[in-house]
Amino acid sequence: MAIESDAPTSLYARHGDAADANYPIATAERDGQQIPKTDSHGYSIREQPMGTLRPLRAILMGAGASTLNFLKKAEEQMEDLKITVYEKNHDVGGTWLENRYPGCACDIPSANYQFMWKKKVWTHFYSYSPEIWRYLKDVEEENNFIEKYIKLRHQIEKVEWDDGAGVWRVRTKNLETGEVKEDEAEFFINAGGVLNEWKWPDIPGLRDFKGKLMHSAAYEEGYPLKGKKVAVIGAGSSGVQIVAKIQKEVEKLYHWVRSPIWITAGFAQTWAGKDGANFEYSKEQRMLMESNPKVYLEYIKQIENELNQRFKFIIKGSAEADAARQFSYDQMERKLRSNPRLVDKMIPKNFNPGCRRPTPAPGYLEALVSDNTTVFTDPIGRITERGFMDHEGIEHDVDVIICATGFNTSWIPRFPFMAHGQDLRDIWGGGHNVTPYLSIGIPTFPNHFSFCGPYGPLGHGSFMPLIERWTQYIFDVIRKAQVENVKSFTPRLDVSLQFRRHADLFLRRTAWTSPCRSWFKQGKSDGQAAIYPGSRLHFLELLKAPRYEDYEIKYWDDNRFAFLGNGFEMREFDGRDITNYLGCLDDEGRDVQPVYGEELMHKLAGWALEDEKETENGAVYGAADGTANGAVNGAVNGAVNGATNGATNGTMNGNGVKE
Repeated sequence: MAIESDAPTSLYARHGDAADANYPIATAERDGQQIPKTDSHGYSIREQPMGTLRPLRAILMGAGASTLNFLKKAEEQMEDLKITVYEKNHDVGGTWLENRYPGCACDIPSANYQFMWKKKVWTHFYSYSPEIWRYLKDVEEENNFIEKYIKLRHQIEKVEWDDGAGVWRVRTKNLETGEVKEDEAEFFINAGGVLNEWKWPDIPGLRDFKGKLMHSAAYEEGYPLKGKKVAVIGAGSSGVQIVAKIQKEVEKLYHWVRSPIWITAGFAQTWAGKDGANFEYSKEQRMLMESNPKVYLEYIKQIENELNQRFKFIIKGSAEADAARQFSYDQMERKLRSNPRLVDKMIPKNFNPGCRRPTPAPGYLEALVSDNTTVFTDPIGRITERGFMDHEGIEHDVDVIICATGFNTSWIPRFPFMAHGQDLRDIWGGGHNVTPYLSIGIPTFPNHFSFCGPYGPLGHGSFMPLIERWTQYIFDVIRKAQVENVKSFTPRLDVSLQFRRHADLFLRRTAWTSPCRSWFKQGKSDGQAAIYPGSRLHFLELLKAPRYEDYEIKYWDDNRFAFLGNGFEMREFDGRDITNYLGCLDDEGRDVQPVYGEELMHKLAGWALEDEKETENGAVYGAADGTANGAVNGAVNGAVNGATNGATNGTMNGNGVKE
């Protein structure tokens, strides 16, 4: 009986087909004449290399430090990105253009409040507003940003997402002419900063005052105060700097401290002057930093090292928090000792340093106990035409009232900001309703990013490294949209709510949620603490790269892999190094295709060895031939010479020459 078995499947045990037999057949398929244009679903290959960039547009609001960094880095890193910036002021610089009140300075050491791509040697440890603005203006002028990108004196009045077109519709107003125009871009970026909408205090009679009334954020720079009676309302960062600066030049100073406040030494106090005071660098110090970049970098890093330690004292109950509280108490008690009322009213009993952003104000406490200063801890009765009425009903005449009463920090936009029929003013309005995505985005709002939105790392350290990280994050997303033909990136609401739940619970262990009035909490003791739940290093690590799994991503293509294109990669054609993954040969570190000569080939190619062997063999054969020829020639020459000499000698002897 025969046993049946399946036919063998291996080509080596069965007959092949025509292709295996290599029979001559039509060459149309071989020559690419039968390649289909589409598949059965109608999908076709996009005839371009992977990495081809789709031209996109971005609109930025505001021309402060964040935008200047964005523009600088965009010119270095981005292509096919059209950028337009709308700035309401007459120049760039943001808060450092607007804030010119007496004593206005940065609370971060100057060396660390700068971009690492543009290092400057500063005049002071804590630089004053005009020098910081000049630094930012230099960035603009050196790169001609206003001419290329920035529309000054233009205010954004409405922003709305058009989902069908995949763009933001932006309405702007020229503040010089009143002209209103419409613009559009795929990405809208809020670079307006946190403290940009200043507000007058709600005090009865404020508008009745007939003297000089100014707000710290709109101060008339250079206004003379010498010999005048001045009232300073507000004891935040601006108020304490103003009081410390003007106390010695005014005739009489009135000031209100309505809430307890920690007056601490400045950031990086171990590098500051005595008691954390500001100081001007000496000529020798400046020369050292200018002439030795490595020393200057070490100086910057050591200061930053100290700044990055400060998060530890924000944690309630930590040893660092206890030490910071005791140190600050001792400093304040020593300087206010002559006024027990201020010691009792001002020094906080219920919260630690850091509940508000630390307020370094060298000279402020000394100003409060000076002979020409009156400090009120009770509310103002009202403002009058000539001055103010205190809490006891006594009127005081003043020449100048300075309101250092801060900004609107509610995070609510001042114009309609809409997506999918919803206005962010309604979504975030009310109490404790602010829910962003990792401080950089807004859930359900596509293609929108903010520089330091709510729940950002506002509490300690320099913004400059954060600005650079936000910028790179935004570039990564825009570049992905360009390469992969992405229509929109929308932060998911469920993910954003999960982040906020984590943040709100973690923040309970920090000083930021203690009962102090802070702009972190919209000026309320019980406001929503919209601050990042971790250190600056923690934040920088989180935003090292976008978490695309947190986004709803929509593509213009039905097939999201259409960007793969025709099988080639863009670097194969655009002049970049096609072996970049092996390392870089360019002396300047540029990603450019090397120009290869033939010198190395003549040394390391296999055929070069064969040529070398042939050359060597030729030399050996030549040497052997030369030796043989030499021997023959020598013998012949010797014989000839011998015969000649013998004949000669014989003749000589025959002529009678005696041997």
